Amino acid sequence: MRLGLKSSLVVLLAMMAALPLVAQAQDVVVPYVAPRAANTRVMLPDGSTVRVELALTDAEQAYGLMGRTNLPEGRGMLFVHEAMEKHPYWMYHCKIGLDIVWMDGQHRIVEMSPDTPPCKGKSSTCPNYGGHEPSQYVLELPVGSILKHRLAVGETVEFQVQ
Repeated sequence: MRLGLKSSLVVLLAMMAALPLVAQAQDVVVPYVAPRAANTRVMLPDGSTVRVELALTDAEQAYGLMGRTNLPEGRGMLFVHEAMEKHPYWMYHCKIGLDIVWMDGQHRIVEMSPDTPPCKGKSSTCPNYGGHEPSQYVLELPVGSILKHRLAVGETVEFQVQ
């Protein structure tokens, strides 16, 4: 089918106007990453021990605890970043709330986000949490853990990453 110049311009303008609608319909796709065994022990300042899965790679950190429907007491995930930087987190595709604890290179707590709610919308609607202070480690725990264990900025969490 051959269109005249005027018709071609109308079609082109209509296609260009539809592009933002197509872009808005797409959402971030985060590939599934199988969880590691929770073999790393973290000792909280009150002496309690938490068994955590490690998130070491970019893919593991991007996927995190997505899709989990529960996180039992005494369990968590420890994100190990290569550098001390500001690391904001979001709750995209999370089905449960979490307590999030940011720590510096010496494992001192620098920031916390208690009772962080899951994001049920599109990735573009998910807010960021934390990342206001430079950190190297981020610990995700079941909701209520910060209060239960009386965690506070400045306290040290003990763990070894191997």
